[in-house]
Amino acid sequence: MSAQELVACLCREGDQHLALGEPPLATAFYLAAFSCHAPSAVRSVRAALAEARGAPVVATLEAWCRGDSQIPAIHWDGMAVVSLTGTLASAFLAALCPGHPAAVLHSLAGLLARGRLGEVVRRCGALLDAHSQQALELQLTRALAWVLSGEQVAAGLADYLQAFTSRADRTVAFVLTHQQPYLPVLVSALQDHISRSQRAGDSARQQDTDCQRLLAALDPGGSWGDALSPEALLRGGRYEDCRAACSRALVSDLTGGRPQGERLAALLVTRAAAAFFLDSGAQDLLRDLHEAFRESPSGARRQFEAVLSAEDRERVRIQAQEVADVGFAHFQEAVRSRPELREDSDRELLAPVTRALRVLLRVAPPGTRPALGARLAECLLLAGDAAGARALCERLLRPTRPRDRDGERAPLLALRGFCALHTGDARCAREDFQEVVEQGPLHPGGCVRALCGRGLLRVLAGSAFLGALDYVTACRLRPDEALLVAKAYVPWNQRGLLLTVLREEGRRMLQRRPDPGPTGARGHRRQAAEVDSRAAPEGSTQGVYQLAVLLLELDAEDEASRLLAADALYRLGRLDDAHKALLVALSRRPQAAPVLARLALLQLRRGFRYDADQLVKKVVQSGDTTCLQPTLDVFRQEDRQLLRGLCHSRALAILRAQPGGAEGEAHTREAIAYLSLAIFAAGGQASESLLTRARCYGFLGQRKTAMFDFNSVLRAEPGNARALCGRALLHLALDQRQEAVDDALLALQLDARTAVPEIRSLKPEAQAIIAQGLSSHCRDVLRQRLDTRAPISDSDAQGLLAAGEALIRIEAGQLSGHLLLVDVLTTMGSYEEAGARLREALHPTPSEAAQARRGLLRLKKGDVPAASRDLQCLAETDAGDLGFLLRLLETSERQSLAQVPVHPMEPRHEPSPAPQAAVQEARSLLTAGQPGQALGYCSLAVLAGGGSACHLRLRATCLAELQEFGRALRDLDLVLRDDAAGGDLPTRAEDLCSRGRLLLSLGDEAGATGAFTQALRLAPAPAQNSLWAHPGRAPAAQALLRQGQRCLQGQRYAEAWAAAESGLLLDPEHGGLRRLKARIRREAASGCRLH
Repeated sequence: MSAQELVACLCREGDQHLALGEPPLATAFYLAAFSCHAPSAVRSVRAALAEARGAPVVATLEAWCRGDSQIPAIHWDGMAVVSLTGTLASAFLAALCPGHPAAVLHSLAGLLARGRLGEVVRRCGALLDAHSQQALELQLTRALAWVLSGEQVAAGLADYLQAFTSRADRTVAFVLTHQQPYLPVLVSALQDHISRSQRAGDSARQQDTDCQRLLAALDPGGSWGDALSPEALLRGGRYEDCRAACSRALVSDLTGGRPQGERLAALLVTRAAAAFFLDSGAQDLLRDLHEAFRESPSGARRQFEAVLSAEDRERVRIQAQEVADVGFAHFQEAVRSRPELREDSDRELLAPVTRALRVLLRVAPPGTRPALGARLAECLLLAGDAAGARALCERLLRPTRPRDRDGERAPLLALRGFCALHTGDARCAREDFQEVVEQGPLHPGGCVRALCGRGLLRVLAGSAFLGALDYVTACRLRPDEALLVAKAYVPWNQRGLLLTVLREEGRRMLQRRPDPGPTGARGHRRQAAEVDSRAAPEGSTQGVYQLAVLLLELDAEDEASRLLAADALYRLGRLDDAHKALLVALSRRPQAAPVLARLALLQLRRGFRYDADQLVKKVVQSGDTTCLQPTLDVFRQEDRQLLRGLCHSRALAILRAQPGGAEGEAHTREAIAYLSLAIFAAGGQASESLLTRARCYGFLGQRKTAMFDFNSVLRAEPGNARALCGRALLHLALDQRQEAVDDALLALQLDARTAVPEIRSLKPEAQAIIAQGLSSHCRDVLRQRLDTRAPISDSDAQGLLAAGEALIRIEAGQLSGHLLLVDVLTTMGSYEEAGARLREALHPTPSEAAQARRGLLRLKKGDVPAASRDLQCLAETDAGDLGFLLRLLETSERQSLAQVPVHPMEPRHEPSPAPQAAVQEARSLLTAGQPGQALGYCSLAVLAGGGSACHLRLRATCLAELQEFGRALRDLDLVLRDDAAGGDLPTRAEDLCSRGRLLLSLGDEAGATGAFTQALRLAPAPAQNSLWAHPGRAPAAQALLRQGQRCLQGQRYAEAWAAAESGLLLDPEHGGLRRLKARIRREAASGCRLH
């Protein structure tokens, strides 16, 4: 709907309400039309004015402009119209009646609200010179503009008093109605005028009396009428009285429920000034100033400058600055002293700091405000208001000078980054941190915060190594600042994760090489270290030691951090200091295996072999050998070499002498402990030890642990066939069949000579599962290639061929492997080789699947009749497999199988010279009365032809002859659904007749008659011929008669009438149908049933 059409509709709605005597609703609809298209709405209402019907509309608009009544809510087209305002009503009234007084006053009020006081004064003066009808209102509006400007207050008060003396009631009513928001300013101006007169000793003047009367009229309660205002008391040095007067006035305002903005701000500032002069403490002073500036910034600033001199304002600023600095220092000390890492206590210490900073931002010189704003944003973030802190940072980062130094922006950028982090905006946080870090250490505090923030984001994103490097760098720049950031700026629910990750990455930095893993992982770590070239020095052992000291300060009870510090001391060569640190850890936990292991290796390095052997034996007997993994990685190669050989040989000796029963399990566990030590000593790259330990775990039934060892071998040697087969066996035991098949397939592809014996050594049930899974996987790969029409890659071809050969060896005497190889070779285009493989599958007795593949290869050679004979045998037994084979054919080859038959109702053409294919063979067999043999050819045609309607009709005919009426009906339903958009009506009518005959055969007479009725309605003549032929004129008419009687009994007159009409089309002389039709006409006309 266009705007003009919408306006016309709204105006018509307004005309209706106006005619009903509802001017407010009518005017609201006119106003809505004006908001859509002003010229059209104005023309409509002016036409009503010309007919003397529009006067109520103008009166209603006047009332809305004056604020005497509210604009009613209206709805249009189910939606509420919410854009109707007094400003819009003023514009509408001005358009209807240019220069209307109510519209002029409303527009002047809008200018006052926007602070355009000079324009208000000029327009009021011009209208007063023109002798306007509302001179009093214009005079009061100009007076208010003068008072608000602060430059001509005396002239404004003179106009107020003149209007009040001439028309008191009208003046007071106008001020209270139209100038209510500015009433505190006007009252304050009147009080100041009275106070000045009292100090001058001229209180008997008539003007002062008028001021008192005006004050009393504007404030009948007397809360503002007292000449001794708080400002006057303050100027008179009566600070206690001033403070009490302000408190009384504030209580009065609060109990009244409507605290006024500027008046409330003035009272608060005045009370704060009294507190300042009384030297009663900075907290009360700052609390009142904070509330005043929050209530009305401009009014509070004017009052602040009015009641305090420049020297006093400077003293207030110094007091506020001291409160902010001291309070923030106390908060920092409280944070550093927190015993619990995830604690966020002591936030209440920031409340006075925040108040002081907000006041300083109002009273401090402009040059110091950026730093104050940054500190306020920091306090807001630490107090939990991340959104407010971020908004403040955004304002502070807006360029206010031609060039902002990077050193000044760095702390704000880092702070904004933490705000974004707390609000969940990781991308913006990362950008801010990165920008600060790229600037370098120009501002160390901001750089340390940015490094800590970026390190946290890297940790959360999975780049733990780079995150740890950032924290190492921060610790080396400013350890105290890094500690404060970690305890206060990092979200509490991420500190535990950060501590754990930093500790683990610090340990990895000390390791000779990273944990066992794929070469790509090691390359990634090495590449990451090279990218961040500036962070490379921080990855040194000295940096790790400083990081460990930071972690101990974060959590003094963390044993792992203490051990990290001891390991760093060992790598630095400070063996005595490392020994002392370990003794301290041992005193806390005398039986701790990690401490014992480190002491053992340290004693070994120092040459005390006997002590080292005893300590290692204690660790093995404890069963906690996992602690040696990080320990041995830290120690040097020469310190680990001796231990590796000893432990491996000892484990093999235990296994060779392994007894049976429970004692054998105990020996196996002991061997596992020594093998673990050997693996740890070798750095995790001991494949033989890992395979041996995996078999031990499998013997003990610890399948998941054995799986871990096999995975470790495969990470180091992805082509280890023994490990792949072992893992496949574990996957089977864990009922993870797909994973088992994947491992077995990879093993076959890599080393079939090793993998096949491993698979054949399994139980027959396990072999069958793996064989079935391999076959399904290969079939899925072939289907995916057919879906994408992409050639098989060399790697996939190699895997498919290897799987097929393996299946032949695993499933001796079965055909699935042979058939898979035939399909793979056919997909690759190797038809001769596929034929050779197929000949092996055809002997001694060919299966239907093998015959179908023979037909496929024959079709590739152009022998269409033979191909049809071989392919049709699979059409009814396994349509899915046949569909797969047909997808291997080209479009022309499929078309040669499915020559389109001629429908009985379609024009016939000369037979195609192409070789006789599935459709022709099916029709021949049907003609010969052999529908059972024709069904396979029909299904082949349906599959090859993509389920076309002609093929479906042919198969439906065949199925009907075989009395498989349900399947035939489904085929016809597909034909009718595909032809639902229309098409050839005689053909569709014939399909409906066939459907009705099938439904009759299934006993569904109601459905059959419905199909007959629909066919007769679409094409009467062809439908009559078809139904006369079968089921015959009389049976069809009789079925329609019975259906019509049933519909009539259920009072479904339309259906009954349609059945009777259709029956009479078949047999016009049928007496029962004629009587039925007459009865339907009578019952439908009378509305009652006749018996």
